[in-house]
Amino acid sequence: MNKISNFKFKISNFKKILLLFTVYCSLFTVVHAEEKTITLTEASRLAVSNYEAVVLSQEDLYQAEVGIDKAISQVLPTVTVDSNYTEYTESKTSGGFNTQPDNSSSFSVKLSQPLYSGGKEWSLLRQARKKTEAGKYSLDAAKEDIVLNVSKTYYTVLKSEKTVEIKEAALKRAMEQRRVAGARFQVGEVTKAILLRAEAEVAGAETELANAKKDLLVAKDRLARFIGISENFKVVEPDSKAIPDAGLDRLISLSLEKRQDYIQSKIGEDIADEAVKYAVGNFLPSLKLEGVYSNKDQTPKSTLFNAESMYAGITFTFPIFEGGLRKAELNEAKSKKRQAEFKRVRMRKDIELEVRETFHNLEAFNPIIESYKRQMSFAEENYNMVFKQFSYGLATNVDVIDANATLVSSQRGLTNAQYDLQIAILELKKRVGILLEEMGK
Repeated sequence: MNKISNFKFKISNFKKILLLFTVYCSLFTVVHAEEKTITLTEASRLAVSNYEAVVLSQEDLYQAEVGIDKAISQVLPTVTVDSNYTEYTESKTSGGFNTQPDNSSSFSVKLSQPLYSGGKEWSLLRQARKKTEAGKYSLDAAKEDIVLNVSKTYYTVLKSEKTVEIKEAALKRAMEQRRVAGARFQVGEVTKAILLRAEAEVAGAETELANAKKDLLVAKDRLARFIGISENFKVVEPDSKAIPDAGLDRLISLSLEKRQDYIQSKIGEDIADEAVKYAVGNFLPSLKLEGVYSNKDQTPKSTLFNAESMYAGITFTFPIFEGGLRKAELNEAKSKKRQAEFKRVRMRKDIELEVRETFHNLEAFNPIIESYKRQMSFAEENYNMVFKQFSYGLATNVDVIDANATLVSSQRGLTNAQYDLQIAILELKKRVGILLEEMGK
């Protein structure tokens, strides 16, 4: 009987353990299902797909494409249909002729075909096509801006995570210092001021850790805003970016070939030139062909009533004087053309300066990183040595605090420099105009 009871007891406990294990696995699965892993490539892709700035540029491009249809309509014929019905209160006659019928109706079809408008219609079409081409480059430029910004934010999240790890380690060291100070205070080796200073260091480390965690949450919120997700996610360390294998002169030359904004500026010159041609067309005559078919009916009919008619004609228009409007428009178009040329020249100089600055900035990172590595190595060794001396009463708490501050500073400096190097590489590619190209758009 006791064996059976023991067996039932074991079975009951086994069921409880199995149930608890199942619940634990379910909770573990739910927690991990909620946390999504986002890579830098995926973050860039999501930002390009969802961010409003890109959507706005897409709408600009669509409007430019619609502008082509509007320009084409200027050279195509137009057909209009008019229909009218009139009911009179009574019919009237005069001298045996019906001057007002009981009712009348009319129907007409008018075909109008512009033959020549001083070349304005073709200039308008060329402008529309150029604007569409510029819109495509503008869209790519917007995508590149988003890729760079989301990459910076992504690396900010990584830096914030590393900062949290550094601050957590600093807090552990401060707590260890407090433990040693407390132990030495208990045996009378140090004064209470040393213990209180150690307590203050722990409190300060806790504050810095709380701020670091807050900065991490803010950085993740900003990244989530870019990529358009609301669920929990984590980021992973991306592969190191390759530095463009080219000299400074080659990068500057490449930037003038690849930069979307510079290409836009050259297209802007072409558009301004077409605007001048359009303004010149206002001084030239225009020619238009028109054909009309008309059908009328009335009750009662009149002897002079013509029920059906058809005619065609050519309209020739030559502007003589309009108060100086055409001349003002031409001068304005020429001014905008000169302005577009100056903008392109200014942009060329700015691009060259941007590439030079980014290139030199990138060159400086390797020695900076190596310097931080040596500094951190010395700071770690120094802290371990000073803390051991403090434990045996051979160093003061101020020495430990200074050593810890130097270690934290070198760790943060190295982390920031390593991530800033990756951002600098992306910035150089953006300045050269190959960032989006390497992503495959």
